[in-house]
Amino acid sequence: MNSIDLMKPTSEEMSISKEWSSRFLSSDLSNLAFSFYYGGELSTDLIRNWQTNQLSTTVDDLREKHSLTISEPENGLEIQFILTEYADYPAFEWVVYFENKGNYKTPIISDIQSANLTLFTGKNSPCILHHAEGSRARITDFQPRKDILVPGEEKKFAPYGGRSSDGVLPFFNLEKPNRTGIITGVGWTGQWQASFNCQNSGNINFSAGMEVTKLTLFPGQKIRTPAILLLFYNGNRMRGQNHLRRLLRTHFTPSFNNQTVSPPISASPHAKVAFESTSSTNMIEGITRVSGNNLPVDTWWVDAGWHLCQDSKTGQYNWARWVGNWTPDPNRYPNGVKPVADAAHQYGLNFLLWFEPERVMIDSQTYKDHKDWLLYTENFPSDQQYQANDGFHLLNLANSDALEWLKLKISSILNEVGIDIYRHDFNMYPLNYWRHNDTVDQEGITEIRYIMGLYSFFDHLLESHEKLTIDNCASGGRRIDFEMLRRSLLLWRSDLCWEPVAQQSATYGLSFWLPLHGVGSVSLDPYHFRSGMGSNFTLALDYYDDPSIWNSATQLLAEYTEIKDIFSGDFYPLTDYSTSQKSWIAWQFDRPDLGVGVIQAFRRQENNSNLRKFTLQGLQSDIQYKVFNFDTGLQLKACGYVLMEDGVELNIDNCPGSVTIKYSVS
Repeated sequence: MNSIDLMKPTSEEMSISKEWSSRFLSSDLSNLAFSFYYGGELSTDLIRNWQTNQLSTTVDDLREKHSLTISEPENGLEIQFILTEYADYPAFEWVVYFENKGNYKTPIISDIQSANLTLFTGKNSPCILHHAEGSRARITDFQPRKDILVPGEEKKFAPYGGRSSDGVLPFFNLEKPNRTGIITGVGWTGQWQASFNCQNSGNINFSAGMEVTKLTLFPGQKIRTPAILLLFYNGNRMRGQNHLRRLLRTHFTPSFNNQTVSPPISASPHAKVAFESTSSTNMIEGITRVSGNNLPVDTWWVDAGWHLCQDSKTGQYNWARWVGNWTPDPNRYPNGVKPVADAAHQYGLNFLLWFEPERVMIDSQTYKDHKDWLLYTENFPSDQQYQANDGFHLLNLANSDALEWLKLKISSILNEVGIDIYRHDFNMYPLNYWRHNDTVDQEGITEIRYIMGLYSFFDHLLESHEKLTIDNCASGGRRIDFEMLRRSLLLWRSDLCWEPVAQQSATYGLSFWLPLHGVGSVSLDPYHFRSGMGSNFTLALDYYDDPSIWNSATQLLAEYTEIKDIFSGDFYPLTDYSTSQKSWIAWQFDRPDLGVGVIQAFRRQENNSNLRKFTLQGLQSDIQYKVFNFDTGLQLKACGYVLMEDGVELNIDNCPGSVTIKYSVS
C-alpha cells in the first residue's frame, strides 16, 4: 500500500484562501488589506473615488499574480497592490508600492500599514497567538511563545535595532477556537512592527508595516512596503505550522533548474585554524586531508579573516577591526584566494567564503575610498554605544552609486575566485543610522531605500551567477524573514553555537516555522554531534594533527547523510520545550512524499530516567513501517496505528545521551 499525504491542503482550505484574496482585490476599496494616512486623512475615507485598474497574469503553473492599481487624480500618486496566489497551498502574499507620477511632491504619506484587517470575528472563546523569540545569541533563541488574546488587549511585536528577527521572529499563528487558524508573516529585513488587537467586541485586528513612516514622495520616486503573507488551515495548530514549512520549502527557498537548493554538508577548518590565521597553504592542506580521507562532505568553509586585517602599527590581526577591506592578505594569500577555491573544486567540493560588506570600519579601504557613501551617527542606546566608540559605519545601500559599486565589487570577486556559496554577514544594528539620515519630512525613507537596495543586491548576485548560493548570516539568525528566505539559506541560525542544549532548543523552536536550518558540531561525541543536525551541517574539527577523527567522523556523517533530507519535512514536537538539564527533549520529522521519517531524542545531563515512550504523529494508521535504531542496529516493524497510539519506547543509558530512529514505509 502506498503512503497517503494526510497533510495535503484540502479543497475547503483552498477555498477559504481564495475567498480572502478575492475580497482584497475587489473593486470596493473599503475591502483593501492595507491603510495609510495621506495629508493627514485616513486612506479608507479618502480613496473611495480614486481610479482603479486590475491586471492578472500567470507566473507559472503554481502562481498567479494580481495587480490592483489605484490612482489619485489630483497629485499623481499611484498605489500598486500586488498579490501573489499559490495554487498548491491555501496562501497568498502581497506587497504595496507607492509612486509619485506627478510633477510636484506629494502630501505627507504616514503610518503606512501593509496589513490592516480583521482576522477573526466572534466572542465565544479566546484565540491563541503562537509566536517565537528571534535570535539574540541566547539559550532561548527561537523559544516558542503563546498569548491568549482577550478583549481589550493588544499584543505588539517589533525586532530590536533594525534586523528583522533580532529578538522576535516575524511569523505568527492565530489559532481560533473553532479549530481553524491563520498564519501571518512579515517580509521586511528592517524595522517592522506587528499588532494583534483584540477589541472589546471580540474581533481581532491585525496590522503590520514599518515601525515609522512619515514621508513625502518627490516626482518619479517609488517605494515599496513590507510584504505580508497569509496562510489558512483547518485542524490543529501543527497542521498550520507544517503547511507553512511546506510553503516556504516550495516557494521561498532558492532553486536552480527548478530544483530547490540542497543545503551543504561543510568541513570547517576553524576548530584548528583561527580566522586571522588562514592561508592558502593551510587551507589547501585541510582540503587535501579531508578529501584524502574520504570524509563525506561537499563544501569547504572559509569564514572571516582572509582579508587584510593586520594593524600596520601594532602588527596585530583583528578581522572585525578591518571589515571594509576586501583584498586578500598578500602575506597569507600571495596569489589570492582562488588557489584555495581551485583546490576545493579539484576534489569535488564547493567553496564557501565569508563577507560582511555592509559594515565599514574606520581606516579600511572602503572607508578611505568612499567615505561619502557611509552612514554614521553617535546617537545609540547604551548597549549599542560601542558602534560609535569603535567606528562602525554603514555602507548606504540607499545610495545608488554605493549600491552599483557593491554589486560590481562582489560580483567580480565571485567570478575571480570561483565562489559557490557567498556567506553574507551583518554584525551591527542599522536602525539608528537610517533614522539619523532621515529629514523631518522623510521619516523612514532611508530604511525603505536601503532595504530595497539590499534586495536588489542579492537579486543581482543570483541573476548574474546562476549556480550561486547565498548564506544569510547576521550575528547568527537575526535577519530571518520570508523576503530573505526566498533569496538565501540560513546556515548559521545563532551565534550561541556548539553548546548542545542551546542547539537542541533552537532546533525545537525554529522548526515550528522554518524547514531549512541547522548548525553542526565541533565534537564527535554523538550527543553533541546530533544536537547540531538539521538541513545543513558544518563539522569543525582538527583536520591537521588528529588522525583519530576520521573513522568516527565518517560514521556519524554517514548517519546524518541518511536522514539529512528528512529535516525539511513535517515537524512534530514529542516533548515540551525546555532548556533545563533535567529534561528529555525529542521531536519527529516526517516526509510522507518519501515515505520516511526520523525521531531524535536527547536525555540531558541531569536527567535521572533512561526510558521514555513517545507517540508518533502524522503517520498513516493502516500502513506498516520499518523502524531502525542507529545506535543498536535493531529494526522492528509496526503499523502506523500502533506507533501513534502505543508509541515507541526509547532507552538512553548514557547521561547525557541521544538516540536517532529512522522509520520508513515497509
